[in-house]
Amino acid sequence: MKKNFFLVALCAIGITLSFTACSDSDNDSNGTTWGDPIETSDEALDPVVASYVNNVVIPTYADLVAKNSALYDAVCQFVNAPSDEAFETCANAWMEAREPWETSEAFLFGPVADKGLDPNMDSWPLDQDGIVTVMNNQDYSVLDWEGDFEELDEDNPTEHALAIANAQSLRGFHTLEFLIFKNGEARKIEAEASDDDPAEINCTAENAAKWGAYMKAVALRLLNDSKTLYADWNTSYNGGDSYKTLFLAHDGRSGYQSALNCLEQIIDGCADIANEVGSSKIGDPYNFYIAGQTTEALYAVESWYSWHSIDDYSNNILSIRNAYYGSRDGSIDDNSLAAKILAVNPQMHQRVVDAINNAYNAIQQIPAPLRNNITDAKTVAAMEACADLEDFLSKTLKPYLQQ
Repeated sequence: MKKNFFLVALCAIGITLSFTACSDSDNDSNGTTWGDPIETSDEALDPVVASYVNNVVIPTYADLVAKNSALYDAVCQFVNAPSDEAFETCANAWMEAREPWETSEAFLFGPVADKGLDPNMDSWPLDQDGIVTVMNNQDYSVLDWEGDFEELDEDNPTEHALAIANAQSLRGFHTLEFLIFKNGEARKIEAEASDDDPAEINCTAENAAKWGAYMKAVALRLLNDSKTLYADWNTSYNGGDSYKTLFLAHDGRSGYQSALNCLEQIIDGCADIANEVGSSKIGDPYNFYIAGQTTEALYAVESWYSWHSIDDYSNNILSIRNAYYGSRDGSIDDNSLAAKILAVNPQMHQRVVDAINNAYNAIQQIPAPLRNNITDAKTVAAMEACADLEDFLSKTLKPYLQQ
């Protein structure tokens, strides 16, 4: 998803947010004084950007490569000797590989967006009919696409964008999830073949070879996409400097003109995933369900084959925490945005921390599995907490930095 970067001059346009514009200290609508703003020169913010990149982005993508490599190895073991135990090993490896991916979703900008690596790895919902077709004909060329990435505009789709979207609906984490899990558990080698419903397809001794071959094709592409993403950030992007170098330089080559522009992008990424979790990942199933579209509601619940939805969404919120803290372990790095704000504005810092924790805890309180509790009151509370988090990040924290 591409974003626009521009500085909002609060004093010039007089936006009313949760504080008084153009003053030496910020106040919310209740009169709480936020204190002085942080210094936003490049000299002051460059260490924050470096902390974010070196402590969060690069290690997360390195972990993604390592765990997708372990997942690929587990799938190869299944190919060599299909069994219930091999399915269980694959299921555990898939769960492990999901964690770094979901904790990367607060920074879905740069190569992951420009090259279509996000939908390559994480398209949802799936084309179950198409998956069964690939299973039967073993034509894995349909998983690939050529040319520059073009995001699908559902109202005005181009032929190229449709071809890309069709390929992406047959690969990635969730295709592998469908092949590894059923009803929240690792699949087993079944004695009986499935019926004609693609959703109920079974892995049997007769089709295990084809099943494993498809798993391997998907796992290999997942691994290659994660390697591409890591290399783009850490080694070279499009044949030039790494995206890390471009982002840290913020000299206009990647669209960023200052360290503050980079911080704006970081907060935009956090706000985007907070909104996506609340309004789409949880909100879409809820809206379908209350509209009487129960089947559509079920299929809109991401990761429902594995019953991993709540963990996925919780990790999305942790990706926001990691970006703000400048770490992946819940500690506050000395050069993080959190540390900068805490030093001059502890009340603002606490509001950010509370909003993150409220969203995370609300998601954790949803009864599992989510697919069976779509309209539960705690599900609604989680949507509201995510909306509050997105609102605070975009309407209070970001303008606070821009003043």
